[in-house]
Amino acid sequence: MTDSATAARVLVRRAAANVRTTVRKSPAVFLAYASMRRSLRTQYRLMKGIPSTVILVTGGVDISALHRKAADLLLNGSPDIWARRRREQKALVHVLETSQRKKVKGDVPILEEHGKYDFIIVLARSRSEIPPELSLTVDAIVDMARPTVEHVHAVRRLLGRKPFDDATAGLVADLELSLLVPVVCKHQFSHTDALNLLASSVNGSAAPAPRLEDLPGYSVAKSWACSFLADLECFREGKMSWSGMARGVLLYGPPGTGKTLFARAFARSAGLPLICTSVSKWQSNGHLGDLLKAMRETFETARAKQPSIVFLDELDSIGDRSKFSGDNVDYSRQVVNYLLECIDGAEGRDRILVIGATNFRDAIDPALLRSGRIERHIRIELPDADERADILRYHLGTKDSGKELQEIGGDLEGWSGADLDMLAREAKARARTKNRPVNIADLLESLPPLQELSDDHARRVALHEAGHAVAGSVLSPGCKISVTIRRKFRLFGSQGLVSGLTRYNYADARDLVPRRADFEDLICRTLAGAAAEEYLLGSRSNGFSGSVGSDLDTASAIAIRMVCSYGMGSSLRFMIESHKVDVKEAALLPAEVRDEVSQILDQQYARATLILTENSAFLEEITDELLEKQTLGAADVAAIASRNIGSMKDSARIIRQ
Repeated sequence: MTDSATAARVLVRRAAANVRTTVRKSPAVFLAYASMRRSLRTQYRLMKGIPSTVILVTGGVDISALHRKAADLLLNGSPDIWARRRREQKALVHVLETSQRKKVKGDVPILEEHGKYDFIIVLARSRSEIPPELSLTVDAIVDMARPTVEHVHAVRRLLGRKPFDDATAGLVADLELSLLVPVVCKHQFSHTDALNLLASSVNGSAAPAPRLEDLPGYSVAKSWACSFLADLECFREGKMSWSGMARGVLLYGPPGTGKTLFARAFARSAGLPLICTSVSKWQSNGHLGDLLKAMRETFETARAKQPSIVFLDELDSIGDRSKFSGDNVDYSRQVVNYLLECIDGAEGRDRILVIGATNFRDAIDPALLRSGRIERHIRIELPDADERADILRYHLGTKDSGKELQEIGGDLEGWSGADLDMLAREAKARARTKNRPVNIADLLESLPPLQELSDDHARRVALHEAGHAVAGSVLSPGCKISVTIRRKFRLFGSQGLVSGLTRYNYADARDLVPRRADFEDLICRTLAGAAAEEYLLGSRSNGFSGSVGSDLDTASAIAIRMVCSYGMGSSLRFMIESHKVDVKEAALLPAEVRDEVSQILDQQYARATLILTENSAFLEEITDELLEKQTLGAADVAAIASRNIGSMKDSARIIRQ
């Protein structure tokens, strides 16, 4: 062996010994150093000792002296790089300060160092803060990887600590470096401790979120979540790749149904970092450039913590490009396009799950909701009576399963999870003033007063719902129909009164290619409640109109789609996509089209009146039974229908002619 080769081996051993000594003294430096080595292992030129310049992006994490020291150790102490360099070659670690992006264009100090140094690592907080002049001159821009489970185990061995199990080590590795280091150094730390710390570290949250299994309700969403968690476990065990995992999910439904709470609980049960943001938060940063920068940083942070979850609240604020108008069209279109790029652009989003939440799904650009992006859509409904009792029980922190709580839950039809949370907080506040634990009496005192419909009002509500049931039974004989009315109720805040409800359950699959007659039947059934009021009481109330989602709104939307989207009007003109039909668009329709829509509604209203006239005995019997029992199941409605089956057949024959 030549003297030069021997000298090189000695230098390599010294470099390796220097690294070992440094990392033993500082686990923090070791973890940062290990992450950087992992990030740069694909940079062939740098790792082979060939002069190069690389930008290392920390994914929104502030750059500290720790990062600088680890990078310096990598360039000047690592045997992988240092031993392959010639002695006269120089290396530099440069931190790109945030303030530099605000300087005059072309004023980038690091560019002056090119030519003076052979190896340069530039540390940047975010890709958006890298000056364009610099990005064009470097060999690569690399995202800094997170420490691995093996790195956590290595630190425990260096410190002589009891090893973590792999699951706990995986959760610990997802922590920010400022939390990761002290946790890795602890003598005792359990899997539960790791879950709680991960949850409480998200966005600076002081208190951990509940676990998904602790939350009441969310039946459909929980089913999807359980499937994802099972796949996640397979991914962690190496049994499947992330490419087989769900890409994104949209939670939509009425306000206050707990979409954000579900996302936080899901993240905790999954043991994944949750990065929460919204379009309004991005916009609060300033002009368009600042908004796009904030958007990019969100996904860079998620990429640095992957696997991770990005939660986009109030996603409808992003808008739909086809509906943009006015002076801000270009601005709004760039925002949507950039979000599409972040979610599914050239850089991809490997091991990032995107969860969106909205009250208005139809207001979101369809490109965001297609397969491969935010692909699964789950409606979060208002809780039913049993779920309301469970939610109250959860927020009160009581195990009481008595009838009183069930009865209270039954009186709160239409209340959201947020309403019930507020009610529970008021009850607990009353208990605190009395220096004792909360009880049912505190809850009762916090409730709004119990109100009851008058006999006349109750009969109108029962008659309205009976009208729907009769028309539905006549038009769709195989449909299972159930009806409910509420005589007693408690109103809360701006909540509207929901005093009656008719549900339709079709035993057979509905026609996937409906005809004009099918849409007319649907409009007729929808307007039959108001027709029943006018037929037997001489006038109709505003209970079928006045709000989005009301009977009149629903029937009008169907008629507009028939005429303007489906070619089922007097002409074959296509004027609007069916999913874009709303009040604003309807007002812009030509007068002759609006007249045709009105004609369809008038015809089906008259048809509903005819059905009810031909089945008046059926209508009155349903109404009387509802007033007495308040709830009629599908079997009850079917039994009443069978007693009036003759008149129903006659009616069906008349209305089909």
